Amino acid sequence: MWPLGGIRTYLKYNYRHFPKDRFEITLLANPSIESKTLEADMAAEGVRVVWSRPLFGTNVLFLRTAGLLLRERFDLIHSQGFISGFHVSLVNRFFRKPHILTIHGVPEEKRFRGALGGLKRFAFERVIRHVSVIHGVGEDIMNHIRQSFPGLQGRKTRWVVIKNGIDPAPFVKDYPEVRAGIRQRLQLETGTFIFGYFGRFMPEKGFNFIIDAVKLLRTEGGPSRRFAVMAVGSGDFELRYKGRVERGGLAEYFRFLPFHPDVAALMQACNAVLMPSIWEAYPLLTSEVLCCGVPIIATDCVGLREAVAETPAITIRAGDAAALAGAMTSAVNDPGLAGPFAAFRAEAAVRFDVKNAAEKLVALIESETGEGRA
Repeated sequence: MWPLGGIRTYLKYNYRHFPKDRFEITLLANPSIESKTLEADMAAEGVRVVWSRPLFGTNVLFLRTAGLLLRERFDLIHSQGFISGFHVSLVNRFFRKPHILTIHGVPEEKRFRGALGGLKRFAFERVIRHVSVIHGVGEDIMNHIRQSFPGLQGRKTRWVVIKNGIDPAPFVKDYPEVRAGIRQRLQLETGTFIFGYFGRFMPEKGFNFIIDAVKLLRTEGGPSRRFAVMAVGSGDFELRYKGRVERGGLAEYFRFLPFHPDVAALMQACNAVLMPSIWEAYPLLTSEVLCCGVPIIATDCVGLREAVAETPAITIRAGDAAALAGAMTSAVNDPGLAGPFAAFRAEAAVRFDVKNAAEKLVALIESETGEGRA
């Protein structure tokens, strides 16, 4: 629907390993602020991008999907996320193409509230049930969906888990020049401890808890060493969060940088990365940070807890600003913080390599087409 952030990266990582002699891929998507980056990523992999332009300001992905299916021959449809899967399913009942729906998140409960909430949920489940395969990027998110939407379990739909992966190469590479110059770029004093935040400014990502935690640290005195939060990203709530920072008198503790497609160097410039999410599917960010050898403080929410299991990641309770503030203080005051993460770096590069996931995804697609090509 809107291939931003993790979904855009997911497409880039996986399609890179699809056999070019067996696959011809067309990506249909709504335009977004990352459109140029997406086009460049897909062009590098030989993927054609078709934009689903709004009609009178309305999202009409289902109409664009129908138009493509009428004009061209496709062996299989691969939807990214529930909204796009819903649009495709509305149309695909007439074309009956194999349809894989990859779950990247949880349908927002607000869509099923109100007097018609129950009817909307019923319709949603009945439409989605017509996909061929529901593919989860992690066990945790798959179990959560099964429990939250029991009506999806019907007919002949297959449920398959293929865990997310990344391309570790950019993250195991070192960028000493960026680390050396980042404090000057951010106008921070030498020795300032840098916490990083990377991702969308959306409620489910928990950036508001970082603001609350910094406020607590300022009120209670905080760690003995100066610190700052480098927030890299964009999103619908960006201006709202920046406003909270300004009104709270916390500007000295925050540095906001715009979306950047290649974040490995910026991650390595951090002393620790914060990930205070409320829920995730199976985030790519954790794998990227761990491959950088950078300490990460993550919550125990759905999806995220699975991604950091059996790693050195520091885990705190989701939605708890006080716990986050405590973990931040401990991180700043711990001279040996980076040691376990540096030691885990090589293992992370092997464990989270996307090649394994891409091979399984290719096999899944070919099992659905039955032709060895898609």
